[in-house]
Amino acid sequence: MRFAGVYLSMFRLRLLPLLSLLLTAPSAFAARTGPPTMPEVPAEIAPAIEILQPGVKMTLLAEHPDLVTPTGIDVDAKDQIWLIACHTHFRPANYPGPAKDEILIFDAEGKNRRVFYNRTEATMNLLHGPDGWLYLAERSRILRVKDSDGDGMGDVEETLARLETVEDYPHNGLSGMAWHPDGGLVFSLGENFAKEWTLIGQDGTRLTGRGEGGIFRCAADGKGLRRIARGFWNPFGLRVTKAGEIFAAENDPGSRPPCRLLHIVEGADYGYQRTYGNAAVHPFVAWNGELRGTLGMVHPCGEGPCSILDLGGGVLIPSWSDHRLDYFPLTRQGAGYRAERIELLHGSDFFRPVGMARGPDGTLYLTDWVFSSYPIHGRGRLWKLEVDPKLATWIKPLTDPHNEATALAQKLRSGEETPELAQLMGWAKGSDPYIRDAALTALARSSKDWTPESVQAMPAEDQPWAVVALRQADFNDEKWARSLLGSTNPEVQFECLRWISDADMKSFAPDVEHLLTKPDLSYRLFEAALATWNTLRGEPEAGVTSPDVLAARVQDTASPPLIRSYALRLLPPTHKSLTISLLKELLALNQPRLTAEVAQCLAGRNAPEAYAVLAEIAANPALSLPPRLTAIAALSISPRPEDLDLVVKLAGDQEPAIQQEAQRALRFTTHDKLFALNPLRPPFSDTTAWLRLLDSLPGQADVEAGRRLFFHPKIGLCASCHRHTGRGNIVGPDLTFVAAQGDRTAILRSILEPQREVAPQFYPIQLKLADGSDFIGILLRSSDTEVYRDITGKERTFKKHEILSRTELKTSLMPPGLVASLTDAELRDLLAFLMTPAAQ
Repeated sequence: MRFAGVYLSMFRLRLLPLLSLLLTAPSAFAARTGPPTMPEVPAEIAPAIEILQPGVKMTLLAEHPDLVTPTGIDVDAKDQIWLIACHTHFRPANYPGPAKDEILIFDAEGKNRRVFYNRTEATMNLLHGPDGWLYLAERSRILRVKDSDGDGMGDVEETLARLETVEDYPHNGLSGMAWHPDGGLVFSLGENFAKEWTLIGQDGTRLTGRGEGGIFRCAADGKGLRRIARGFWNPFGLRVTKAGEIFAAENDPGSRPPCRLLHIVEGADYGYQRTYGNAAVHPFVAWNGELRGTLGMVHPCGEGPCSILDLGGGVLIPSWSDHRLDYFPLTRQGAGYRAERIELLHGSDFFRPVGMARGPDGTLYLTDWVFSSYPIHGRGRLWKLEVDPKLATWIKPLTDPHNEATALAQKLRSGEETPELAQLMGWAKGSDPYIRDAALTALARSSKDWTPESVQAMPAEDQPWAVVALRQADFNDEKWARSLLGSTNPEVQFECLRWISDADMKSFAPDVEHLLTKPDLSYRLFEAALATWNTLRGEPEAGVTSPDVLAARVQDTASPPLIRSYALRLLPPTHKSLTISLLKELLALNQPRLTAEVAQCLAGRNAPEAYAVLAEIAANPALSLPPRLTAIAALSISPRPEDLDLVVKLAGDQEPAIQQEAQRALRFTTHDKLFALNPLRPPFSDTTAWLRLLDSLPGQADVEAGRRLFFHPKIGLCASCHRHTGRGNIVGPDLTFVAAQGDRTAILRSILEPQREVAPQFYPIQLKLADGSDFIGILLRSSDTEVYRDITGKERTFKKHEILSRTELKTSLMPPGLVASLTDAELRDLLAFLMTPAAQ
């Protein structure tokens, strides 16, 4: 949930805390400057629960002081409710409670409280197991406890898995637990602040990693430890169905909200790597299956989910930060699932649901952290949730049966199906992500017979998938990256760089440094090489967004102009290193790509001295067209009278492109004599008619004009929310690869009707503030304060007392009516730009 960027649904792309909790970001507490002080809890902390669906009933069974700051929960065969009262999660110096966490037992009515065990710390979860064992997940180990003498107290303890690491943050270590129907124990690990870790099983098995999080399984006695999947921030919520299908609720959204409901399959990578820091963009981080060999989400879930529980043909997921409980009916889609979110109930800021469990009779139970404080605060609740199936029409009654796609994926993973290479490659490049993943598993199994020559002889579009399969077969094998990094196929090079970076193959440092000196390197490979270079020099979090690293590249006179232009593109235009003197020096090199980037940088400064240089660029006929056109577009918002005079003059230029861009810059001024909208435009809801209109226009679409419209400061304004090829803002999704992710009709529909399909997690929040003002933005995280991203991409933090009310707006932050500022031809140009594979 911390360090989150926000992704809106402008283009229908498929692309917090345990407990505050599972906000795993470093906070003041992570600085370890000493224990926190006891938080002040308001006198009135009513949960104010509102039931939103029929057949749902909530009953309070117990609360503080009988239980406080509860985390995990389970119900035994006798209908006894077992839960963890956490006394060690950022424990204040003056906290009056027990020194260790308590495992409490209540009867089915929340009465007859007693303590079963109190010897653990940072205890995140509990689960009943065979032979009377109670399984516990501490931050750094999985253990089991047993009452061997029948006195009602645990007296025997066994460690099943031990996490060795320097990190000790309470809730980004071991957490979720669930039983597989075959008797295996499935459990999860968070991102561990990107510190190296070793997980040691009861039989001595050792698994290692750093910041990718993981899901593991072992036998009930801790033997046979193995990793099931990787690529998570914090999959705290974990559930295995009776059919053996695994689902997880990702407690934090990394740098890319929202939190994820995930369908877990053996051997899969879910794309996240905490080692790469907290920036909203990184070439080797995927949050929704954007990279080859990664799987995305079934559906976004609320912020801060700490558990997941199956119900009928769907799952229940609580949201700690959104104060609600949601139901997700699951529908088969190919070899995976799709879902929708149905909100069952919500409460006030003092309803913070955490763990969920089901009793023998089907009754559901829910723990409630109550207050937003990370440090333990002496409050907590236990709820009973009853669902009447006769009234609950929102429940999906049954799980969808397996289909042909599911069967195929299972056969490919198990090796029962062994198709020819061409067929496997076809599936690996196909549209079903779970079949893609299964095909890669099969390719990895067959790759033992491959040679560098045989890979290079494959069709060009197959080669990068071969690299991903080889990586899956042996992650630490350097020979393949060594033999293929020099490929002429840029996508093979990209996958090799990703492999080198992910595996931290430091021997490649000279090779990567050499790549960054190539005068013809593509932008995509520049990002990949820069991120890899930062990883190999020990600063993986620098990624492609470290201002100091980028500034050094821009200022390096020995670096090729193209490389300097790429670094300039990524550097914030107002960075202190980008003096007007330096930018003029770059212009003096008279390198077209670098000159264009200088113009784009100046356009983002919105300062008189920048407009003065832009005017020089716009008026200079010796320069190439791209920087001149960019400069003219930037001058459209200049407040200097002399710049308006220049644009008026250029509107009569003999060069058609200059004339057209200058006339566009004059739009909405008294000098605009040409702009007029087509009075016969179809209604926004008729996308087909709009496509016919655009296709009937004379001439051809101008992709470069569409690019300028995307970044235009007055007309298109797309870049104010969206990033494309390294430029723009991160309020909305990066649209660099939108051409590969959506068809022309869908993209045009989203431009015409941005409100038409907005997923609930992307609804903006309108705040009424105590100072009388309003604010609209996207919620990033919520604890003692609330942090939002505004429409400019900046983060705004509000204290609780500054907010009078919050209203969820059932709309998109993208304003409707964008096309009212564009001519038909300009809309065609913008659409053509978005549908053109990114120029690298």
